[in-house]
Amino acid sequence: MVSVLNRKLGRQLRRGWLLLLAITSIITIGVMEFVALGSCYNNLTEAKRHYYRQCRMPDFWIDLKKVPLAELDRLADTPGVVEIRPRIQFFATVDLDDAVKPLNGLVLSLPDQRQNVLADIMLRHGGYFTDRRQNEVIVNDSFARHHGLRPGDWIRLVLNNRLQELFIVGTAISSEFVYLLGPGSIVPDPENFGVFYLKQSYAEDVFDVDGAANQVLGLLAPEVRDRPKPLLDEAERMLSSYGVITTIDLEDQPSNRYLTQEIDGLKSFAFFMPTVFLTIAALVLNVLLTRLAEQERTVVGTLKALGYSDLEIFGHFLKYGLAVGLAGGLLGCFAGYWLATGVTVIYREFYEFPELHNRIYYGRSFAGLGISLACAVVGSLHGTRSVLRLRPAEAMRPKPPEQGHSVLLERVGWFWQRLSSSWRMVLRDLIRNRGRTAAGVFAAMMGASILSAGFMLAHGSFYLVDFQFHRVLRHDLELAFKDERGKDALHEASALPGVDLAEPVFSVPCTFINGPYEYRAGITGLAAGARLTVPRDRQAKPIRISAAGLSMSGKLAEILHLDRGDVVTVRPIVGQRREQVVRVIEIVDDYLGTSVYTEIGRLSRLMDEELAVNGVQLATSRRAADEAVLYRELKEMPTLESVTARADMAASIEQTLVRNMWVFIGLLVLFAGIVFFGSILNSSLVSLAERQREVATLRVLGYGPWQIGSLMLRESLIISAVGTALGMPLGYLLTVLLAMSYDSELFRFPVVSTPGIWIGTMVLGLVFTGAAHLFVQRSIHRMDWLDALKAKE
Repeated sequence: MVSVLNRKLGRQLRRGWLLLLAITSIITIGVMEFVALGSCYNNLTEAKRHYYRQCRMPDFWIDLKKVPLAELDRLADTPGVVEIRPRIQFFATVDLDDAVKPLNGLVLSLPDQRQNVLADIMLRHGGYFTDRRQNEVIVNDSFARHHGLRPGDWIRLVLNNRLQELFIVGTAISSEFVYLLGPGSIVPDPENFGVFYLKQSYAEDVFDVDGAANQVLGLLAPEVRDRPKPLLDEAERMLSSYGVITTIDLEDQPSNRYLTQEIDGLKSFAFFMPTVFLTIAALVLNVLLTRLAEQERTVVGTLKALGYSDLEIFGHFLKYGLAVGLAGGLLGCFAGYWLATGVTVIYREFYEFPELHNRIYYGRSFAGLGISLACAVVGSLHGTRSVLRLRPAEAMRPKPPEQGHSVLLERVGWFWQRLSSSWRMVLRDLIRNRGRTAAGVFAAMMGASILSAGFMLAHGSFYLVDFQFHRVLRHDLELAFKDERGKDALHEASALPGVDLAEPVFSVPCTFINGPYEYRAGITGLAAGARLTVPRDRQAKPIRISAAGLSMSGKLAEILHLDRGDVVTVRPIVGQRREQVVRVIEIVDDYLGTSVYTEIGRLSRLMDEELAVNGVQLATSRRAADEAVLYRELKEMPTLESVTARADMAASIEQTLVRNMWVFIGLLVLFAGIVFFGSILNSSLVSLAERQREVATLRVLGYGPWQIGSLMLRESLIISAVGTALGMPLGYLLTVLLAMSYDSELFRFPVVSTPGIWIGTMVLGLVFTGAAHLFVQRSIHRMDWLDALKAKE
């Protein structure tokens, strides 16, 4: 049998459905984000863990010029090294019939017979190498899909300056390339870059490295896995005579680094975003139940007089809050699962896993439901405490009206006298109900911070693309050569059809040392007055390339604790490895990698060369006829290692960022709108319920529903405007914190502020407020003002 209090609760829930909907929607968003972001975090973490174990992901990679296999026994016997695997690695140019441009590829060797090796592959289509032919190849699956390649097809690659026909036996993926990056790119571009696996014996033959390798992969013991640097330093010294080019541990491996950053970012988001929404919901629910308890004051007194205990009455009000929390929690769990499914689909476009699907994490869902109920309980406690303290006889009398007193603004005579009576009513009500006003301002502030942060992130993404690919990099094509060349390479590139300008590039990997600080990066030598790569300072002004010293990335300068005018020791990793002390003359602002620039002649002399060139940047006429001839000749150049088109990289990044950024912005606008809408609607409806007698009196005095509604609208607009004004600086701070969380040697996120961001935030905040007021206006029109004038005993 349903008790009296439960029947009363049902009537209250039905009568106040609009208020409950406003609060429930905020709780739903909070729980949805908690479940969705947490599920995505679990999806990626589990997929990464399983994938790395299946493919036996290495702990380090050492690139060398060439090392005999027999000389690797010492490295294999080093304490802390569990297993090593030597392999052959080279870049190659891919020549496809359906591709006008030459494509880039990375060639790696695999054992002729299937073995359980480090950095193994997982076959997706076809099979492993056979004994039928030597020139078999396994192509990474995403490249094959983009170009319609299947097992049984033939493909042409330029290997060691010779065009080779290769037979595709299968397509595969590998944990090394979860996030597959081509030369100079920050997003995967499987259309222009692929990975190709050759038989070990065939790779040794075609690259003339019989019994040798130019890359060593290794697995470390668990006790040294978290601190591999001392062991890798020792490995470098051990192999130094074989031309160590670079040593990378798992933490710094590009694919793993990007994936790990994304997972860490999800972990932070999964805590921060739900906390904002659930805190707002608790405050709004607190305001609602406080006002509800005040309205039910005489009913509470009557119930106490009839013998109901404080615990029973408290439970009645608590059930009201728990009903809101339960509804929001359940809706949030279901919505969170579907949102996580959609986000996981987007992740599959960036990260290549054997399986990446969204699953139901019951622990996460139950935690979200528990958090929503806890939020409801916290929001309910204060709302009922004041009424429960009253004695029955005192509670059965209506609450005495508040003492009329002047507000602080009334003391500002010159201002107050200029206000109309309606504006005075609005300001008095806002100031006298400080708790309700503060809760509304806080909710609007949180909504505005989310909205402005979303706009800033979107604008920062577009600025990054424009800065990196239109201001700094201005060439059309960049050619990379397999070996160092002289001026002849520049003359040869200048003579290519359709080339308007050619500028030399010389890139040298170096170790930078400043006292205890050490970092490995590359120096790029550019011609003085270069126009196709234009480094810029923190004010985005061009920096002149000089032979007097280095122009260093701000991130690298931070890592090495250097500033403009300081000196740094530079030790080239290749060549004679002669150390030099060089001055840092400029700090470069960039968002990708750790760039260092100097004049190409100075860098050539550092390497004991007159003028060394290992790359050329081209500005072309961009005429279709010239481009076709140019690309045909580039495909036939055996000395090329890779050809990179700036427009392709920019288009890939823009397409990916724009599409996903609009989805992201749409969700943030929706979430912020719910915060604005729900909090303003709740505040206004509660205020209307408290002031029914006042509203009825205004109707008697001749005020129409629209005039009364305008008073309520003014209150909402003031709350929204103040909250939005306070929320915009908070949104800026939030964006800075998010940018700091993604700040690394690989990638930095620009924090860009424009007037349009703040204007858009303010306008949308006011639009959401106006939309919420429509429901309030509807309630005003439907209100029985004659009944409200009757005295309540």
